[in-house]
Amino acid sequence: MRLRHKLFILLATIALLPLIVTGLLSRSNLRTCSIGLASDTRESVSQIVDQARIRLVKQYAAILDRDRVITESAVRAAANELERIDAEGTTGDPQQPTFYTAADFDDPARRPPGLISDESQFVQNADGSRAPILYSNDIPVFVPPPGADPAEVLADQQMLVGLVPLMKAQRSETGSILRYRSQYAALDNSGTLMSLPGKGGYPKAYDARQRPWFINAAKSESPATWIVPVVDAPTGQVRMTCAAPARRDDGSLIGVAAVDLLMLDLLEEIDLPPALAGRVQIMLVNLEDGGPVVLAKADYASKGGSWLAPIELDRFSTDSEQETDRLVELMRSSPDGSLDVTMSGQPWIVTYQSLYGSDSFVIVGIAREAIDAVANNVQNEVYRVFNQTLTSNASVGAAVVMIAILAAFYGSKSVTRPISKLAETATELAEGNLEARAEVNTGDELETLADAFNDMVPKLKDQIHVRESLQLAKEVQQNLLPQSPPSVPGFDIAARSIYCDETGGDYFDFITLEQPSRCAVVIGDVTGHGIAAALLMTTARALLRSHADDPDALPAILHKVNHNLARDARPGQFMTLYFLTIEPEAGVMRWVSAGHDAAVVYRPGSDDFTEFAGNDIPLGVEPEWDFHEYTSPIPEPGAVAVLGTDGIWEARNPEGEMYGKDRLRDVIRRGAGSDADTIAQAIISDVVRFRRSSPQTDDITLVVLRTTGHPGSGVSQTT
Repeated sequence: MRLRHKLFILLATIALLPLIVTGLLSRSNLRTCSIGLASDTRESVSQIVDQARIRLVKQYAAILDRDRVITESAVRAAANELERIDAEGTTGDPQQPTFYTAADFDDPARRPPGLISDESQFVQNADGSRAPILYSNDIPVFVPPPGADPAEVLADQQMLVGLVPLMKAQRSETGSILRYRSQYAALDNSGTLMSLPGKGGYPKAYDARQRPWFINAAKSESPATWIVPVVDAPTGQVRMTCAAPARRDDGSLIGVAAVDLLMLDLLEEIDLPPALAGRVQIMLVNLEDGGPVVLAKADYASKGGSWLAPIELDRFSTDSEQETDRLVELMRSSPDGSLDVTMSGQPWIVTYQSLYGSDSFVIVGIAREAIDAVANNVQNEVYRVFNQTLTSNASVGAAVVMIAILAAFYGSKSVTRPISKLAETATELAEGNLEARAEVNTGDELETLADAFNDMVPKLKDQIHVRESLQLAKEVQQNLLPQSPPSVPGFDIAARSIYCDETGGDYFDFITLEQPSRCAVVIGDVTGHGIAAALLMTTARALLRSHADDPDALPAILHKVNHNLARDARPGQFMTLYFLTIEPEAGVMRWVSAGHDAAVVYRPGSDDFTEFAGNDIPLGVEPEWDFHEYTSPIPEPGAVAVLGTDGIWEARNPEGEMYGKDRLRDVIRRGAGSDADTIAQAIISDVVRFRRSSPQTDDITLVVLRTTGHPGSGVSQTT
C-alpha cells in the first residue's frame, strides 16, 4: 500500500470522524443563533449608519464653508494688494531679470530654469487621462493678449510681479488645508495675465479679459465671486474659480485677482468609510426657479470641452418627479434633512445641508444597498465568530491533539527512519562527500525517493565537473581579450564585451603593427555562442595575429585567414569580422568587412552619421573569396566611430521590440562630447535599460574610437 494511502486512512479515522459528528450537531444551532442575532442588530446598525451619514454631510458642509472663507480671503487680499500697488505706484523688483511668457515655458530653448514635474500639475486630456507638465512654484508666467501694446504689457508685468510674494505666502499658509491649482491676476489696462505656478500651454488667442472669472468679477458688487465650473485653458482641467475685483477710489477697474481649485479636490476632501466606497454621490447644488442645478459633481471632471465655454450644468433629478419636488420643498423649508428616493432604478437615501446660509447645498446620496450591506456584514461576522468558537472548542481539540500525538508516536518509526537516512545522506553531500548513498527498503514512495536520490548523485558530480570546466574556459577566453585599449596618437579608444553564456563567440582585439603608431582594431561575431563558438573565435584570433604583420595588404591577410578558417569550421558555422587599421602618420583609416555590420561614424561638426561599410562575405564560408579594402581619411577631431556586434541592436524588450540602430545613434550623439570609455558604458547601460526584464540572448561587444586630431573626409575602395 502506498504511503499516502496509509496516512490518509490513519488521519481520516482519527481526526475527521469526531469533527464531522460535532460539526453536524452544531450547524443547525449556529444558523438559528446567527440569524436571530443579525436580525436584532440590523435596526441598531441602520440607526448608527444614519447618524454617521448625517455627521458626514454636516462635516462636509463645514469643510466647504471653511474652504470658501479661506479662498475668498485669499483673493480679496490679492485684490487689495493690487489696489495698494496701483495707488502707491509700487512695482516689482527693478532687478527682475526676465518676465517669462507662456511661449517661453513652451519653448525648450527659452524655458526658465528649475522647472519641475509632479502629480500636482497636469494636463487633462479629452479621454480623462492625465499627463504631467513642467512648471515652477517660484517663477510666474505672463500671458499678454494678442496685439497688446508692448509698453503697456511691460508696465502691467512690473505691477503684477509685486503680487508674487503674497501669493507664495498664501500658498504656504494654506498648503496643509487647500491645494490652490493656480493663483493669478490680470489688469484691465493691457489685459496681461500673471499666474503662479508658472507653466505653458495657454492658447494663442487667450485674453484674460474675455474669461468668465474676469467678466463676472468685474461687474459684480460682491467682494468675491464664485464662477461655475469651467475648463482651464492651459490644462483642460475642470476647475472652480473664486475671483475678486481691484478698484480705484473712483470705482474704475484696476484688474481682477483669482484662485483656481480643482473641482475633484473639493469633492474628495473627506475620506469615505470603506463600506461606502463607490456607493456615494456628492454634489454641490444651487436652488433656482427651474429646479436644483448641480454646480459640482465628479462626472464634470471628465466632461472637458472647449476652454472658451463653461461646462453645461446638469439638473438634479430622481426617477420620480414627485420625489424631486418633495426634496426641493424640504430644502426650501429646512437647511438640512434627508429623503428616500429612487435614482437609476435603485433606492437611495439623499441627505442635504445648506451652505453659507444661502440657496447652495451639499447633497450626499448613499445607496440603500450600501446601508443594508453593513447589516449583512454583521451577520457574516456572527457566522465567522461562531465558526471560530467551534474550531477552538477545547474538549474536542484536546481529544484530537491527544489522538494525533499517539498516532505520531506509533507511526514515527516506520515513517521517520528512512527520512532521517535521506537527511543524513544529504548532509554528507553538502559537506563534499559525493560517494554518499541512502539505503532505504520500505517498499513505498520513500524507497522510490531514495533510489532517485542515489541516481542523482553521479549526475550531480558530472554537472560540477562540467561547470568547473566551463568556468576555466571562461577565464581562458576572457584572458585572450585585451585588458586595456592601446595608446594611438590622435585617438581615444575603449571597448566592452559581455557574454550571455560562460563562453561566447564575440571577439575584439587590438594588434600593434610593426609600422610606427599603426594599430589594428578587430571585432568579430561567430554564429551562436557557447563552447563551439568560443573555439572558432580562438582559432580566428590565432590566425589573425599570425598574419597581422605580413607585408600584404588587408584583403590578402583576410584571404589567408579565411582560407585556413574555412577548413576548420563546421558546416553552417562562420564568423563575421571587421578589420580596421589606424595610420595616424598617413592620416587614413583602412578596413575590410567580412560580412560584419558597418562601423557607425558620427561627426558632431555637421551632426550627421556615416558608415564605414563593406560588402564581403563572412569568414569560413568560401575559402577562395577575394576581399576588398576601403580607406577614409581620419575624421575631424571629436568624431566618434562605433564598431559593434548584433547583440546590441537586436536586443529585445519584454514586448518583443528590437533596440535598433536609431537608439544606438541617439546614445552616440548625446555622448559625443565625452571620452570613449564613457560613450561605451552609456551604450551598454542604455541597452540594459531598454531590455528591462528580458534576458540577454546574444553576446554584446563594441569598440569606441574617438578622434582627437588629424581631420579628413572621403572614402575610397581597393581590392
